[in-house]
Amino acid sequence: MSTNYLHLLMATRGRARQVCGTPLVKRALFLIGLTLGGFILAHTALADTGWAYGKRGLEWSAPDTGSYLWTGVRAQSRYSSLANNFNLIEDFDQPTESGFTVNRARIKIGAGYQNLLTGYHEYDVRNGNLLDLRATWVQNPAFNVRVGQWKPEFNRERVDSSGKQQFSDRSVANYWFTIDRQWGAVASGRLAAGAKMDSSWWAGVLGGNGRSESSDGGKPMLMARWQWNYTGEVLPFSQSALKRYETPRGSLAFAAVTNESQYTRFSSSGGGQLEGYEPGSNNQYRIEQIMQEWSWQHRGTSVQQELHWKSITDQRNGGTRDIYGGYAQAGWFPSQRWQTIPDNLEVASRVAYVNQDAGDGLHDIEFSIATNLFFNGHRNKLTFEASYLSVVEDDEQESDIRFQVQWDLSL
Repeated sequence: MSTNYLHLLMATRGRARQVCGTPLVKRALFLIGLTLGGFILAHTALADTGWAYGKRGLEWSAPDTGSYLWTGVRAQSRYSSLANNFNLIEDFDQPTESGFTVNRARIKIGAGYQNLLTGYHEYDVRNGNLLDLRATWVQNPAFNVRVGQWKPEFNRERVDSSGKQQFSDRSVANYWFTIDRQWGAVASGRLAAGAKMDSSWWAGVLGGNGRSESSDGGKPMLMARWQWNYTGEVLPFSQSALKRYETPRGSLAFAAVTNESQYTRFSSSGGGQLEGYEPGSNNQYRIEQIMQEWSWQHRGTSVQQELHWKSITDQRNGGTRDIYGGYAQAGWFPSQRWQTIPDNLEVASRVAYVNQDAGDGLHDIEFSIATNLFFNGHRNKLTFEASYLSVVEDDEQESDIRFQVQWDLSL
């Protein structure tokens, strides 16, 4: 791997907002050139050295030791008839724009060492952000430890990669309830594998200030998740029933998180504020969340849902706000019923709802339908989506319909 790239990686380790002093365009060209150059070498000079182009990109492996290394790139382009997010009534009065964007452009690197350790790194070329940098000790299936920055396993919709979803965007509930990427450490494992109480668990301590920010010196974020694998098999964090399981796979999960920080919400951009909150000071906002989740896949059908409750207490100015909501979605490959329909076509639907404040009549509503064409699984697919988006405030309601077309490609 290039020495210059290693220097870049070390520079981003502490604080991704100061990734390095070079312009973003130069970084993007360097990273993309590094990976694409590797693909060319893999098909020529490196073909006899263990390197090859595989399902994750440019790959090297040593099967006798369990060690491996891979790198790949991913791009996501999208046309949307509406560019705005609609969280409040007044958002519908803002000028709307339609158009084509390169929504995501990322470089990924994964590694494993002798079935003991795995590592993963993901870099956002489009915005110049370090997304993931983590290492996991995986020797004992019942007890693993992960450290670094990533999306902790709080809820399935957010942990599901944006490249492995049934819809162009996550539901409107994601904006309100995700804890997103954090620095920290999480222990996890699987117990009673294959038995009636086959379970997966996670428990961790996180910085609680979002991407690229460690603890502010106050109380850390604490997270716990218990998942019952009620079919005796683990259902991976990935949407759409691409694997067409002949025997059902599913899970029922519950999770909780508590945190004190200057933020009331998190996203890929880091810590931020929900509507109605001013920029905070250290530990000003205390957040408590509870989540219930269910998922199921069998042959060409997939279903998943989540329910969330979130309480925000302003410890400086006083006052508590309770938010609740969730979503449910289902997908189906019609070729399971009618063989004349292409095997790579999936149809899906989703409904989502958020009550922004249990004391006020302010609600977000979403109804979406989508069609996916999979050319190489989630690594090369087209998504066609239509969404009805509505905000209700007391007796007033505003709504609009959004159309999106998205191409997701991984190399």
